[in-house]
Amino acid sequence: MALLFSLYLRTGLKLLFKPPHLRVFLNYFKYLFNRLSQSEWVKHTPIQVVIYTTPNCNLNCPFCFIGEELNPVDGADYELTLSQYLNLKKSLFFKNSLRVGLLGGEPFLAKDIFEILEDMKSERKVTTIVTNCTLLKGAKLEQFKKVATDMLGLSLYQSNYQDVARVHRELAEESVIWVQAIVEADGLSEVEKMIKFAIEIGCGDLRLANYYPTDGQGQEKVIREGNTQFEKLKRELAEKYQGVINLSWPIPLPAKVIKKSCLQPISYVHLNNKGDLGGCFIRPPNKSRYGNIFESDPWNKQVYRDLRVNMRNGEQPADSLCKDCENLAGDLYKL
Repeated sequence: MALLFSLYLRTGLKLLFKPPHLRVFLNYFKYLFNRLSQSEWVKHTPIQVVIYTTPNCNLNCPFCFIGEELNPVDGADYELTLSQYLNLKKSLFFKNSLRVGLLGGEPFLAKDIFEILEDMKSERKVTTIVTNCTLLKGAKLEQFKKVATDMLGLSLYQSNYQDVARVHRELAEESVIWVQAIVEADGLSEVEKMIKFAIEIGCGDLRLANYYPTDGQGQEKVIREGNTQFEKLKRELAEKYQGVINLSWPIPLPAKVIKKSCLQPISYVHLNNKGDLGGCFIRPPNKSRYGNIFESDPWNKQVYRDLRVNMRNGEQPADSLCKDCENLAGDLYKL
């Protein structure tokens, strides 16, 4: 919570001086009403829209949230162009959103990325992008500094510590930055190294996330409820670094799902360059399954209504895709 408060507080200053359009606030209030009414039908569009610039990446991490969708043979067909982005802007999903984010793959592989970022900068919205930092060098880095997003997520892996440090150093004055990393159950010894690194480069916000077993693989790497080694480490490090850095800890997966707190079925959506929808980070855009933003009322398709009903029913077993997600028992964005 401290991490999100820190990020939102600093980013919120933009909204004071350059407030979003009235329709954004109206849409947000409709979202809040739906949280209270808990209706499976929603009268609002997502308050957060994340657009995939490309499914391609120059890295190939086994825990990547888009799983088998990463680096597909037809990846070039799904690279976001400026004209496609401008078309997505015409949709109610984009117009009503409070936040617009860019993801990949690696976003900076897209050829039109800087033109897209330049246009996003003119929007009265909170803008975000997440990158592995490895491509942001030389001219590309200088270009990004001119069109930097309000918030910048730097993904940390064992191989890119120097890249993250370099990008943080160059962008610290341009964006509100957090560093994010995956913590594996068999790699807990790496956690303090990550914390010390974030402190060393001057980043005050570190988000540590649980391993998601894409396609069921890597179950041994998931931090589960009852992992005493993790709980002991968390207590010790939280106390040791209290007041030094804002930490967001992985949520251990419970043996039995009792509480479902995820709000993404009513708050958040992913899009690809064609406007195809994906329900969340483990539900990549897929028109045949989740619809397209240019269809009539796509966010009330049966698949979304079923997911909302499931999420609000504590007695019903979790959806098969959701059961291994740490966000099932936690509101990821606290919005």
